[in-house]
Amino acid sequence: MVSYSELIIFIAGFSVISLASRQIGNIFVKANLPLISGFLFTGLIAGPYFLGLIPAAATEHLRFVDEMALAYIAFAAGSELYLKELRSRFKSIRWVTICLVASTFSIGSIVMFMLGDYIPFMQDMSVTGRVAISILAGAILVARSPSSAIAVVNELRAKGPFTQTALGVTVIMDVVVITLFAVNSSIADALLTNLGLNLSLVFLMLVELTLSLVFGYLVGKVLQLLLACPFQKVVKTGAILLVGYAVFFISGELRSFSHEHFPFEILLEPLLICMIGGFLTTNYSRYRTEFLQILHDVGLPVYIAFFTLTGASLALDILIKTWPIALTLFAVRVAAIFVGSFTGGVLAGDPASHNRISWMAYITQAGVGLGLAKEVTVEFPEWGAAFATIIISVIVLNQIMGPPFFKWAINRVGEAHPKAETMAFDGVQDAIIFGLESQSLALARQLQSHGWEVKVASRKVRYIEAFGESADVDIHPISELSLREMSKLDAQQAETIVAMLSDDENFQICEIAYEHFGTDNLIVRLNDHANMERFRKLGVLVVDPGTAIVSLLDHFVRSPAAASLLLGMNENQDVVEIEIRNPNIKGMALRDLRLPLDVHILSVRRRGQMLLCHGYTRLEVGDSLSVVGSLPSLEHVALRFDANREEELLHLVEKVTAKELVTGSLETEVKQIIREKEDVLRDRFDQIVSGGIVLDIEGSMTVEQLFKLAADALSPGLSVNADIIYDLLMERERENSAALTPGFALPHVIVDGSHTFDILLIRCKEGIRFSEAAPMVQTIFVLVGTRDERDFHLRALSAIAQIVQDSHFERKWLRAKNERALRNVVLTARRKRHS
Repeated sequence: MVSYSELIIFIAGFSVISLASRQIGNIFVKANLPLISGFLFTGLIAGPYFLGLIPAAATEHLRFVDEMALAYIAFAAGSELYLKELRSRFKSIRWVTICLVASTFSIGSIVMFMLGDYIPFMQDMSVTGRVAISILAGAILVARSPSSAIAVVNELRAKGPFTQTALGVTVIMDVVVITLFAVNSSIADALLTNLGLNLSLVFLMLVELTLSLVFGYLVGKVLQLLLACPFQKVVKTGAILLVGYAVFFISGELRSFSHEHFPFEILLEPLLICMIGGFLTTNYSRYRTEFLQILHDVGLPVYIAFFTLTGASLALDILIKTWPIALTLFAVRVAAIFVGSFTGGVLAGDPASHNRISWMAYITQAGVGLGLAKEVTVEFPEWGAAFATIIISVIVLNQIMGPPFFKWAINRVGEAHPKAETMAFDGVQDAIIFGLESQSLALARQLQSHGWEVKVASRKVRYIEAFGESADVDIHPISELSLREMSKLDAQQAETIVAMLSDDENFQICEIAYEHFGTDNLIVRLNDHANMERFRKLGVLVVDPGTAIVSLLDHFVRSPAAASLLLGMNENQDVVEIEIRNPNIKGMALRDLRLPLDVHILSVRRRGQMLLCHGYTRLEVGDSLSVVGSLPSLEHVALRFDANREEELLHLVEKVTAKELVTGSLETEVKQIIREKEDVLRDRFDQIVSGGIVLDIEGSMTVEQLFKLAADALSPGLSVNADIIYDLLMERERENSAALTPGFALPHVIVDGSHTFDILLIRCKEGIRFSEAAPMVQTIFVLVGTRDERDFHLRALSAIAQIVQDSHFERKWLRAKNERALRNVVLTARRKRHS
């Protein structure tokens, strides 16, 4: 008999190991292995066969942990059987369940019996003993894992008949397997105690099942009574676990009492009792939501304790001898599942394409199977531990192999709807607002004032006609809310999509953006609070007008300075989100960033998760930082965190520089130009472009015609004969084509004279054929200057290189409405400017 002090030591030590188990489980998840495998591994290493941190005696004295965990697993199994969700596919679910149970139980039991000669603890048993063990193994092999299946479905956002059938069968199977195990354990107990199979045994089993149903009903009422009490959630959680433990305690005491006082044992299956209680609470009470929330919240700690203790209880010496048996049972179970699922699907009339791969949905095992294996160790202690070791090995294999198979099957039938890959940031912040009204236009204008490119989309033509002429935002008519229409809006380029329509329309927009574009920021104006949860499942930011004003006023009352700052009400200060794209910053700690003194980093968002950042948080490329500071300082930070394109720009400038301007120090000079700080808002390049000529050519033309047009346009401003300019341009083109890409050309020449320089911007939508490699050049910048303007010539080349390297430039250039808009594309481009 263990003392209380020893028990406290066991509990304290096990608690510390459980904390470590949680972290090791996370490591397993990162390696794409099941979480529970990490818990089992921790228990195995800490158990008596390795480190001895959990001695063999401790596993027996911590039996109450197992029993509370098993009760929780049974409660969860009962709660997952929600009848209203199964009615739509009940025919398929019924036939597949019947065939799966029949094939898996029968084939599994027969193979286990045939393997008896190779399993150490079964070798010396009688035929009846082997039958008893075989039917218990067959029953446990029937078990599935609803939690794993639900996790896969949620991850892939799977929807459709195949998924509905797979989930329904998986959930029902837990109820069936616990009932089947209860019957088989009574039969096995009778066979092992030589009670014999007769009418008395059948009558005893009926009595046991009836008593289990009665006790299950009472447990359900107790659970509902607890949930109705005005207690804190933590109190209710503890009380529910204690009710489960009490079921196991009473069941064990009743069995011992009947063994001592009657010629037979009364074996009430506690898992069946708890499952019935959970089922009744979920389906026939008004406490379903609260009950499910409690089970969800307590699930992880329970699983950590249970699976860690299970790992410590594994008989490693038996496992080493019987691992081929485990592999054989795994393979046989998969074959039996194929037979059962295919047959059930045929009988239900399901599509043949589903029937051929449906077996992949039913491989995974976890909680219930492990719970039943542990239950065997208690009910049959002579050989239960060795039996459980083999079965747990099979379950671990099923848990590792099952989810990947299920994912493949869902993708194969086309019912997966995961989030699409997000496109790389193109340097321009784009937003699309669905819904044309005063609020959407006000939002668009405010975003534009912060440098965003904004489109407003609407299906209401009369609204567009009313707003379109006077609105200073880009309004696009759309015929429907569809992938085709959203693609026309370049939604794949948008960093943010705002939906301001009805909730159903908003959800349709968000689903398309999530599944096809992978849009990071989806924002919805909510109409009905009841729809909040389905938006949140997509990761949508929901603004509820009914509570937004109250929340805003609350923040102004409790933190007026912070609220004013976040709302942009402080003059010359703002809060922006900046993405790390500069690879040189990768791995740098926040404390090592040399930021302006008036800049502060509020948060770091990495792969959709908000990090609690501190000075030692190390940054990664792709991190999004929320930064507060003055506008000039924020611009400085944004430039520093942006991708370093110095080498790309240098290469482009060297490629296009005229030989008359090349010197040995060209590389140093260009790098110095690129690195200089932006001291003024407009530089000489901007001034020349502002006063220069812009040509928007209709139709196509040859290079000769283009250069003749350019020479005529530039001649008056340069005071140089047009024929001279034309000849220089043609000579340069013969030496080296001015077309740098299939769509962009940069002709530039040196003329006689002094202190003269001009830039001509040309667009030709139908394209100009420069060469085979550049058959359709639509963007042409012509530079003409004297030799003494060499330094500015390099600066102009550097400026143009930065402008056209922007991946968004071509789209904006081709969409510009007129010559003024073309000039603005160049003037507003993001680049370094020089005094």
